[in-house]
Amino acid sequence: MEHKGFTLWFTGLPCSGKSVLADAVAEDLKNRGMRVERLDGDIVRKSLTKDLGFTEEDRNMNIERITFVAKLLARNGVAVLASFVSPYNKIRAYSRKEIGDYILVYVKCSLDECKKRDVKGMYAKARFGEI
Repeated sequence: MEHKGFTLWFTGLPCSGKSVLADAVAEDLKNRGMRVERLDGDIVRKSLTKDLGFTEEDRNMNIERITFVAKLLARNGVAVLASFVSPYNKIRAYSRKEIGDYILVYVKCSLDECKKRDVKGMYAKARFGEI
């Protein structure tokens, strides 16, 4: 059975559980016979967008590139599960417009809980101005 592609875009604070939730949904969709691809911030930043930093301009360029990939996959019948911080409304609106079949999922988690889960020390780096 051929499925129509779409994108579920998981956003929220770093360490809020975006990737964990997206992985679980991806597994369920695969078990239902769907073609699924995961686009994750940590992985993409090591490859497709390794040249970008964390300024607003770079964050927007990061999301523009991801949007392009998600759009290509979705229009070819793939269920795309993207997990990115995506902090700016304007770039999320751009992604929604470009991709079309797009559902934004906000993963709500308290800042204190996110800091507890932060094994990479991102919150400490941000506090000291390193990112």
